[in-house]
Amino acid sequence: MRKIAAALVLMLPFAASAAVFGEALPEGEATSVATAVAHAEHMAGSPAKITGRITQVCQSKGCWVVLEENGETIRVMVKDHAFALPKDASGRAVAYGELKLEPISEAHAKHLKDDDGAGDVGERELRLVATAIEVLE
Repeated sequence: MRKIAAALVLMLPFAASAAVFGEALPEGEATSVATAVAHAEHMAGSPAKITGRITQVCQSKGCWVVLEENGETIRVMVKDHAFALPKDASGRAVAYGELKLEPISEAHAKHLKDDDGAGDVGERELRLVATAIEVLE
């Protein structure tokens, strides 16, 4: 029995771990960022569970992340600033919330560029207003 326990302890550093922020994620498969972008007009306005790789994190408050998959991106905004993500969050993530195709105001574009280090900001973007984000490590 001790050998089994020792083997399990040795395996712990290699086990995948995750950190959940906000509410619990609902059950079910997540849609990739690339698929969501390809079907943005159809999916907008609906709840969605999206997965991708974190490429940017808000460096001011941790209130948004950008998820990427195959060159496509979605900005994940924390709904009502209910929680914050670590500014050094990285790796894969799964986010759940309402998917929206939103215009970007000049003020919001300035916030994204100046305060948070976002890259080029277009006139509108696909956003997930998240109630839950799981960062997979």
